[in-house]
Amino acid sequence: MIRILILDDDRNKADRISEVIKTIPEISDEDFFVVEDLIQARDTCSQSLFDLLILDLRLPNRIGDEPRDMAGCEFIKELNTSTTLHRPYHIIGLTAFEDVLEKADPHFEDDLWRIIKYDTKTNDWHRQLTSKLQYLVTSKKELLNADSTRHVYDIGIVTALHVPEHKSILDLPAEWEVIKLPNDSTIYHKGRFLNGEKQLSVVSACAQQMGMPAAAVLTSKLIEQFRPRYIAMSGIAAAVKDGDAKLGDILIADQSWDYGSGKHKIVEGKQIFEPDPRSIPLSVDLKERLLHLQAQKTFLTEIQNDWRGEKQERQLEVHIGPIASGAGVVQDENITAHIKEHSRKLIGLDMETYGVFFAAENSFLPRPIAMSIKSACDFADNGKADNHQTYAAFTSAQYLYRFALEYLK
Repeated sequence: MIRILILDDDRNKADRISEVIKTIPEISDEDFFVVEDLIQARDTCSQSLFDLLILDLRLPNRIGDEPRDMAGCEFIKELNTSTTLHRPYHIIGLTAFEDVLEKADPHFEDDLWRIIKYDTKTNDWHRQLTSKLQYLVTSKKELLNADSTRHVYDIGIVTALHVPEHKSILDLPAEWEVIKLPNDSTIYHKGRFLNGEKQLSVVSACAQQMGMPAAAVLTSKLIEQFRPRYIAMSGIAAAVKDGDAKLGDILIADQSWDYGSGKHKIVEGKQIFEPDPRSIPLSVDLKERLLHLQAQKTFLTEIQNDWRGEKQERQLEVHIGPIASGAGVVQDENITAHIKEHSRKLIGLDMETYGVFFAAENSFLPRPIAMSIKSACDFADNGKADNHQTYAAFTSAQYLYRFALEYLK
């Protein structure tokens, strides 16, 4: 775990230091070495790099020579300037001589190293050394684990509207707390989804405006600041009018793309748009779990019964399929029909899902798994109205909440 070099000409003292080191479970006998003079120390440090050097301050140049009081300090200076010696990451001086400790202290202070008074009559030095070793082991573990293996939160939730989308998330039972980060205007909320012994850590935030750029920026910030295992988009979307979805139904994207991506050109005097979409799919594992829920109609009656607004007579449904994202609110059936030419199974349109998927796919490691669980509030036509937005935001948030507790790891 950590490599240690002990430099001490007092064999009994070196043995006692070794005994302290052996009390740390993560450090094995092969991880530390003992040398007795400066010549051996130079030879060892020229060949190996150590996490910690523990040295006496009175040291001989070679065994049999008279130890010199400041030899340890001189060796540290040599390590600082040498081009052939590997400088240890941490250094601790350990001396039994009070006068040597007082003379050497300024030299150690300059480099922020520590001197410990070695005294066989007390266990103070033992305790201090143990504390330092444990700190180094913990730091090394965190360093080794800080690559692509560690998520911090379980779920990050992104919404585009404060009301009703983010309000529906904050209405979930999660013991929400406000988080404000330095130099960041976004207000985050952290909480916990609980179901018996299962607990999921959650962080949620709302974008400053609608649209893919805002959703992508917020998603990137959530990933960077909180490292969630999953990133979820919740809220409202437009359903395809001639599809199966009805108002309030849950729309889950199994893929998403920017329907505005392509080329505008003039052909025979007519303006032509040639789409060039790049679709990002939902995780296969997540899709399988969601398809299972869809077939079982799990949670739907429960969600409808929990709704406290105007009673909805029609049974709530879940639809899984492509959701296309664009830069504007659509109130034109011709646009929807044009988009469907490139994806006949299209179930919905929104302004954010592709931005969330793109930000998650292109984030640094560990990348989260992205999903979009929205609900239909209109049909992207001239009959567009806002009276179903609250119900749709509610069903979306409730389904995400139940799915997370039931199926997310």
